[in-house]
Amino acid sequence: MGFYDGFFGPGTGSFLVLGFITLIGFDFLKANAHAKLINASTNLASALFFFHEGRILFAFALPMAVANLSGAFLGARLAILKGNQFIRVFFLMLIAATILRFAWDLIK
Repeated sequence: MGFYDGFFGPGTGSFLVLGFITLIGFDFLKANAHAKLINASTNLASALFFFHEGRILFAFALPMAVANLSGAFLGARLAILKGNQFIRVFFLMLIAATILRFAWDLIK
C-alpha cells in the first residue's frame, strides 16, 4: 500500500476503505474516517519530505491545500449528516466514475 501511495497516489483512499470493510468489518462511514486519517498522515509525511528538500511549488500547493481542506470539511459534514447508506452509494458511484475515466484514457 505504501509503494502504491508513494508511486501512483490516486485511489489509495479507496483501497484503504475497501480494506477496512473487507478485512476488519468496518461500515462505510467508519472505514472512510480511518482511511482519511491514514491518507492524511502519508500526505503529511510526503509534504514534510518535499519541504525539507525544498521541492514544494507553493503557488500550486497552497491553493490545492485550501481546496483539499474545504472538500474534506464539507465531505465530513455531509457524511455525518447523511450517514452510512449515503456514503456507500456515493463511494460506489465515485469508483464507477473512476473506472470509466480510466477506461476512457485507455481507448483514447
